[in-house]
Amino acid sequence: MVSSPVSGDTEVWRLDLATESREVRPEAFPAWMEAKGFQPFSYLFFKRRPKYWRIGPCAGDTQPCLVLQEKSSSSHIIYPFEPALTVGDALVVELAYLVKVQPTGAGLDQKDKEDAPLRIFLSFETKDGLFHLALTDSAAHAAGTVVKSEREPDTIRFYMLPDRPEIEGYETSIFPVKTIFQKVFGQKDPGELIAIGIKSDSNNLGGESLTYLKTLRLIRYRP
Repeated sequence: MVSSPVSGDTEVWRLDLATESREVRPEAFPAWMEAKGFQPFSYLFFKRRPKYWRIGPCAGDTQPCLVLQEKSSSSHIIYPFEPALTVGDALVVELAYLVKVQPTGAGLDQKDKEDAPLRIFLSFETKDGLFHLALTDSAAHAAGTVVKSEREPDTIRFYMLPDRPEIEGYETSIFPVKTIFQKVFGQKDPGELIAIGIKSDSNNLGGESLTYLKTLRLIRYRP
């Protein structure tokens, strides 16, 4: 895992889970999502609006979480940055989550098993084109490793998050964006961050997954 302390940080963006009722049921989630500036992910001829996601209490905590549940399904939302964010050397992503259930046998490097309970996509506009980096959880791959999908183009890579066994509870990790990008794609300039996405997936194996996402934010820090 690549991590770095944060000192004198400035928040650039955060996933805002505040609601009037503190809960948003699955049937109301698409409207909540779009009111917050997110968009459903367009794939082929349809848009993947989450079917089972909701806002509710974190597992073991009254703080609100984005509860990502999948049942033989796949959901993906994106938030476009307008204007785009210059990455530079000081931009980091802070993340805290807890996986309660994930599909058995998932492996992100096998196209018929590409399920994961959580993926945080970062989309970069570089001088070499558009690149997508996913911070992702998968029990089949060790933390800190880079995984290339069999079916996705070379501009999409996965960086493995540390495992979060339920017994350990939530843990916050800090990932320097430029450091992770260059670990995954080599020593090219990451350019601008144009979007951030959240995905959970259980459709390839026809299983179920359940994840509590407590924190997702972008900050600039002074070492």
